[in-house]
Amino acid sequence: MKTNTRRKGPLLCLIVFLCGLFLLWEILARRGSIDVLFFSSPSLIWNEFLSMLASGILKRHLFISLHEAALGLIYGCLLGSLAGILLGIGKQVSAVIMPLMVGLNSIPKLALAPLIIIWFGIGLTSKALIAGLMVFFIFTFNMYAGYNSVDASLVHTLRLLGANRRQIIRHVVWPSCLPWFLASLRVGLGLALSGAIVGEYIGASRGLGWLINDASGRYDITLVLCCVFVIIVIMMILDSLVRLLERILLKWRPE
Repeated sequence: MKTNTRRKGPLLCLIVFLCGLFLLWEILARRGSIDVLFFSSPSLIWNEFLSMLASGILKRHLFISLHEAALGLIYGCLLGSLAGILLGIGKQVSAVIMPLMVGLNSIPKLALAPLIIIWFGIGLTSKALIAGLMVFFIFTFNMYAGYNSVDASLVHTLRLLGANRRQIIRHVVWPSCLPWFLASLRVGLGLALSGAIVGEYIGASRGLGWLINDASGRYDITLVLCCVFVIIVIMMILDSLVRLLERILLKWRPE
């Protein structure tokens, strides 16, 4: 009962804060204190959302962006996790490779987006690559840290009891790395979607990024803000799902 109260308290505060903020925004817009041409208003954004929903435009462009982000997240997650664990296993290899990985991670990923668009075109492949690149290093470094956080004495004890490598990985290494993996997943969701949208913004013919870019060129602030709020809501929903998954998979951990 106390746990439910602790969870509902912050959510209720957030809802009250947002309602108050949107109400103030709407009042200022209706009174003419702010120019709706540049700032729009909650009512105009809501009407735009309903219009896009009814016409199917939102569904079509949102599905494309989520598809690109999902592919990038999957490949970035798998390759990054594998790279992190392999670097953790090979101590000598990691001593050579990790400085290079740190240097590559310092390169602004979005600065590479135009090159990727040029090399792979404006289709699905380039957006998935940008999204995957955004999350690859997050998973690599976190899984590397997760592998190194494994209790060496526990592994040694299991070996003395006759456990093989597969049993050690299943019962010790993976549970130790799982919190790091889920933390990477929460961060990676936003980065993957951002990468896909930025790729669409630079070069695409569809997707939320293209829609935002097209609306910006026509000074349609209402449509731009509508797309931005849709992205925010989608990310909040996805993050809630990952937190639910975290509570299920990590229920063995004390709060």
